[in-house]
Amino acid sequence: MTDSVLRSLRVLFGVLLLAACETTAVPDRILYNGRIWTGDSTRREVTALAIRDDRILAIGDDAYVRGLAGDSTVQEDLQGKRVVAGFHDAHWHLPTRRTADLVGAKDPVELIARLQAFAATIPSDAWITGRGWTPDMFPGNTAHKRYLDAAFPDRPMILTDRDGHQTLSNSRALTLAGVSAETREPAGGAIIRERDGTPTGLLQETASSLVRRMLPDLTTDDVYAALRYEMHRAAARGLTALQIANAQGAIEQAAVLRALRDDSLLVRLRIAVPFDKDASDSALRSYVALRDDHTGPLLRYGIAKGMLDGTVDAGTAAMLAPFAIGGGTGLPRFTAEELQATLARYDSAGLQVELHAIGDASIRMVLDAAERLTKERGARDRRIRIEHLEVPDPADIPRFKPHGVIASTQAIFAIPDATALENYAPILGPERAMRAMPFKSLDDAGAMQAFGSDYPVFPMDPLLGIHVATTRTTAAGTPSGGWNPAERISAQAAIRHYTTGAAYAAFREAELGRLMPGMYADFTVLSEDIVDGAADVFLRAKVLLTVMGGRDTHRATSGSPP
Repeated sequence: MTDSVLRSLRVLFGVLLLAACETTAVPDRILYNGRIWTGDSTRREVTALAIRDDRILAIGDDAYVRGLAGDSTVQEDLQGKRVVAGFHDAHWHLPTRRTADLVGAKDPVELIARLQAFAATIPSDAWITGRGWTPDMFPGNTAHKRYLDAAFPDRPMILTDRDGHQTLSNSRALTLAGVSAETREPAGGAIIRERDGTPTGLLQETASSLVRRMLPDLTTDDVYAALRYEMHRAAARGLTALQIANAQGAIEQAAVLRALRDDSLLVRLRIAVPFDKDASDSALRSYVALRDDHTGPLLRYGIAKGMLDGTVDAGTAAMLAPFAIGGGTGLPRFTAEELQATLARYDSAGLQVELHAIGDASIRMVLDAAERLTKERGARDRRIRIEHLEVPDPADIPRFKPHGVIASTQAIFAIPDATALENYAPILGPERAMRAMPFKSLDDAGAMQAFGSDYPVFPMDPLLGIHVATTRTTAAGTPSGGWNPAERISAQAAIRHYTTGAAYAAFREAELGRLMPGMYADFTVLSEDIVDGAADVFLRAKVLLTVMGGRDTHRATSGSPP
């Protein structure tokens, strides 16, 4: 009997058991007079739900559900508000180091001003770190250390771009790290240089580690503080589950997470471990032990994250044909043979795999590896995931469903901002740019699609992601008609990708992603009807209440979320 059949039998047993108990069990809490979108095709919408412990006991109309109440049952009037299952971010990162926010800086002048303000808040001998720059912030779309050196000649600095695949360092940082004209590039990385070989300060992909290794190690207190802060922000945006794709540092973070009580976690966490071609047998055993030691409802492991290529903006995504600007076909980090061998080892350990693959060449490599794995080892519910898959070749989109490969996409990546229109699209060229982020094509091909944000690369707010997926425009409504409008999807499809799709990608569809008896009581209450409302409703909607496992993790007060 397969794992998937066993899971289905367990959830069926649980649902039948709860259904049998509905006439006798007394709910702890009832929410009524709402517009509750269940996410289940057999019963699309109800007005009330009852909770017992951390699960949904019953759903239905007000009269039926309120009739289950006992003397101790707490009842809450939803006042006609829309309720959906808790949002589930399938690709999220925990930012553990305090950095300057560079998102949206207009030019080097504003960027330096933000860095100076940040530098004033940290010790004078500390490294200055920042995140969020994009090529369009610099003249000629070219980042260079000269913009940093004049303002910071003596303080080392490393600035990560929005996508996390390029860093810009000043001369002081390069000197401390020993990066010079003689420095050799690591495999899978690039040191951008002047004609005489002098580094410009721009380091791509694995080359960033040449300077990043100089940063001081984080403490457990740093990790704990970051997690607490970010959990509150996530809950305020209606998120009840996060799949953390940091990978590096997962073992160290595990010690912090073990120390937390269950009631201090505001979101369900699933944390990735590294997918490494050089992983030792002992490392694989430790990853399996993490999975087996964390099988509770709030904290889980069991997935490995690997990097196959870079990004389009940096010209490092692995492509089948050269980029329209700059040429080259990217910086692949695995050969097909290396990927196949590594995938087989992780598969033997029973670990799910998620692979960052943005370019059409790396996407095809994963699909080929998945197909070969099935032929050599037999069919199994592996749920191999491709993360981002921004520019798949159209011929490969129909391959996701038959090979059981999950499309782990980020709706907000399709926002047609200045970076997308002035850097991303020109680098790809018009033909490839018009098929980037093909959400509808993936849906039409029957692929299981899971939405995430790639936070902090983009905002974690699911409502912003849904707005982009349904309109393919910015918040201002530009460009008119949307960027590649043929790939727009419906609001209901986008919500499913943020709920049932993400749950499936984590092997949790039997307990998360829908509002049905037996499922965990994870849901969000919204000020606007995001299921049947107009396109602009996602920008107006506010999260009024977030409930995870029957427990309030966020309740709106006056003011905006942190």
